[in-house]
Order: sequence, then structure tokens, then C-alpha cells
Amino acid sequence: MKKIYNMLLLAVLTMTMFSCSEWDSPYYVDDIVGSWVSYYGHDGRGDYDILGYDQVWYDFYSNYTGRYTYYSYYGMRYLNFDWDTYGDRLIIHYEDGTREYLYYGYDRNGDLILATDSRFYQYTAYRPAGYYYDKAKDQPNGLLDKAPAKVETEAAMAPEGPRATKARDALKSKE
Repeated sequence: MKKIYNMLLLAVLTMTMFSCSEWDSPYYVDDIVGSWVSYYGHDGRGDYDILGYDQVWYDFYSNYTGRYTYYSYYGMRYLNFDWDTYGDRLIIHYEDGTREYLYYGYDRNGDLILATDSRFYQYTAYRPAGYYYDKAKDQPNGLLDKAPAKVETEAAMAPEGPRATKARDALKSKE
């Protein structure tokens, strides 16, 4: 009986130590530096895609400044900001005087996850700008039905970013 108890205790301790977590984050400031574009979110109703003009960009620079870019009725707009991290907290001070306090982490794909609560019940996922999972998702809402059939045309329409994918590199090498 004692042997079974010890084996169960060992199994529970092993599961506790190596349990799967969606947030693989040793929080390094260097990991957040770069350009990030939103592409999906999660709230009380489940996951949802962020498409076209609803997408926003965060550019985090290594000198603790950055730029927030979004679409408005007047076109593409941006706000400059200063940022800092404290453990898993991200604090953003925008140039218009507002502040944003967020929790951040990374999922298994390396996407940046920003949430307003520490349990990540409601969050937005950001992928590195220039790295695309589905090119149709990156087109503005009005163009989804009119997406070109040729892969070369779709790749040419995708905005260039600092990190190119292998597919884009392969297309360039064929030309």
C-alpha cells in the first residue's frame, strides 16, 4: 500500500511540475522588441479573428519607445509611446497622456499575447509583422471576396515586414 501511495505521489508531483501551459514565457524584454500585428483575440464568447482595418500594430523599439498604428475614418493613424516591463506586466504611456497596463506572454507559436487581466481570460494575440499564417486574413475586409487566385499576386499584396517567410523568399528566388 505504501508503495502505491509513493508512486501516486510521484505521479502527481511530476504532473504538477511539467504541466502544459499555453504561455511559454520567461519574460525577456528583448522578446517584445519588434513589430507586432494583431490577428485574433479571445473573450467570454470564444476566439475571434481580427481582419483588415480592425488590425492594429505595435512597434516596440529597444530604447523603450514605440508606435501604435491603427485605422480610423481618416486613414491610418499612429500614436507614439514609451513602454516598460515589470515581470509579466507591460506599461505603455501614450503621447496623448493615457496609460495602458497589460499582462504579456507568449504562446507556443511565439505570438505575443496581451491581456488586461492576469489570468488571460480576455486577450489579443499579435504575430510578428511580416509573418503570415493566412494571406486572406491580412487583406482589408472589402477585399476578402475579391482575393486574387494567384499565389504570386497575393504575396505581392502582403505588406513587407522585417521578417520574411520561407514562402516569400522562395517566390523571390524564382524570379
